[in-house]
Amino acid sequence: MTWFYLHCVIAIVIVIADARGTLEPTIKSWEKKLGIPVYYAPKDSMEIDISDPYPIQDAPEQDTFNNQR
Repeated sequence: MTWFYLHCVIAIVIVIADARGTLEPTIKSWEKKLGIPVYYAPKDSMEIDISDPYPIQDAPEQDTFNNQR
């Protein structure tokens, strides 16, 4: 039962830190201390060209279900 309350307290702390705006700077400082290389896009770059490795096809190329009838 203590694990349940521990998770609840951690979740409440995360939600409050996020609402105050202190969550992201804290996580960034932990990442720097641990040496985790993480790239954060500049705040002024809203439009970034990202190639889509899995493009969504609008129409299927062949309908095999109807061709079997």
